[in-house]
Amino acid sequence: MTFRFIADSAESVVIKSGVLPKNKAGMVRGENNWWEFTTEPAEPGIYDYSFLVDGVLTLDPHNRWIKGWRRSANMLEIPSDPPGIWQFSDVPHGVIHHHHFYSDVLKAKREVFVYTPPGYDEKSKKLPVLFLLHGSGDDASAWTNVGRVHFIADNLIAAGKMKPMVIVMPYGHATMPGVAPETLTEGDSWYLNNDNSVMADFFETLLPFAQKSYRISEDPEMRAITGLSMGGSQALSFGLNHPEQFRWVGGFSSGVPGDADKVTARYPTFDPSADFKLVWIACGKNDFLLDRNNFFHGWLDQKGLKHTYKLTEGGHSWPVWRNYIEEFLPLLFTDMPSQ
Repeated sequence: MTFRFIADSAESVVIKSGVLPKNKAGMVRGENNWWEFTTEPAEPGIYDYSFLVDGVLTLDPHNRWIKGWRRSANMLEIPSDPPGIWQFSDVPHGVIHHHHFYSDVLKAKREVFVYTPPGYDEKSKKLPVLFLLHGSGDDASAWTNVGRVHFIADNLIAAGKMKPMVIVMPYGHATMPGVAPETLTEGDSWYLNNDNSVMADFFETLLPFAQKSYRISEDPEMRAITGLSMGGSQALSFGLNHPEQFRWVGGFSSGVPGDADKVTARYPTFDPSADFKLVWIACGKNDFLLDRNNFFHGWLDQKGLKHTYKLTEGGHSWPVWRNYIEEFLPLLFTDMPSQ
């Protein structure tokens, strides 16, 4: 791939991208003040990129595909042939719905994206539901805009590898977009306060809204919850503390507590004898949260909870999480009769 950027008076332009081996490289000024850099051949996938123009983070003004929220970046796709699981394919497709609603709990406007599988409108039966949570640096659009979970689900359903389900993707912050946690409080206290606020909103506002708006089951054996990073921590907390709501629980590169006091405080109603159908946790070997996930895995072992703990290659990044959701979706509701 060749990146180009126009900067008439710049002294230096650096390309930052996950497609580069060291994540950034200096660009070379050419004719007419075009700065240019050509990469080595790269594996198919979805990658972010942005420019540093004399040290100032700058987006590509000619690319409308942008990953937004706390730190924005442009996105690009290197297609695979045959198409990857995360790519659009010629199969039946579900629908992405985008809702705004008011939360009495948080006294604020909230948003949620909802995936309904192919054929949803032609059926009257209630479907199983997955609540899919995003990370700290993202918003409710992340799992579709960057994660491509709707294409992954379409392709898995078409291949007969997963049960048709509704996927609910809510907004996971109690504060306004663009407000970084470090500007509010110190360390883990912000995340704990945020998770407690979001959990109250989840059970008192979001869950009733989803149940009223969509044909989703109220049976905990037909409900799952998972997420990535901050959303993984939230999913494990919401799910393990509430087996009366969820029997299928997961966490990807989760921001779980890393010591005994914090983990005990985060899971006050956790009962390892609850009849969970699946507790599935995964983390990359190069992830900065690896030690905390290792600790949490050990804590669950000590509690005697049967669970899956998977270590994979990679770090804290979307290519890893797309792989995780591809593996996680077929594991859900496997004891449910075919429709």
